[in-house]
Amino acid sequence: MNLWKCILISFSIVTLSCAVKNYLIYFVHDSLLGSFLCPSVFGKHSFYVTPIFLENLYEFQNWLENTAHSFILNYYHDQLQVFLLLVVAPVVEEIFYRSPLFFLRNYLGNYVWWGLAIVLSALFAHSHGLYGVSLLPLFVLGMCCSWLIKSSKSFWPCIFLHFLFNFHTLSFSLYQSLFWGD
Repeated sequence: MNLWKCILISFSIVTLSCAVKNYLIYFVHDSLLGSFLCPSVFGKHSFYVTPIFLENLYEFQNWLENTAHSFILNYYHDQLQVFLLLVVAPVVEEIFYRSPLFFLRNYLGNYVWWGLAIVLSALFAHSHGLYGVSLLPLFVLGMCCSWLIKSSKSFWPCIFLHFLFNFHTLSFSLYQSLFWGD
């Protein structure tokens, strides 16, 4: 299959998962399950616990991103924060979460590789500080990036897909703020 078709299919799947997440939030917002299924939207609860080793991993990831962020803001204009979101974050996060899949793709069996992909995608989604249904698009993004690594045997398509997802997220927020206010 053509690489660009794979990227567009992956982007369509990730965008669809964003829509599914939004519909799920809409349907459960008045129910008793709303605060449990969507704590990122309706307030966090104490029953979500992050193990200490994951907190250390996320702190290291945040340190990397904050270092790049402070470098850009110290030496360039504030408008380049978009560059951080669109270029630096996809590169850092994909290297951080997908490089084991890339380097181990020839050494692990298919089932073990996909099991590792599921674990790393879950860690990737959880590292963004979201819980419940809000994890769905990020998990799907992680799995689509894993599929792109497996099918293309290259690292760049997953970075480009991550860029498209961040661009989609950024432009959607900008579009809402321009036309519907904050």
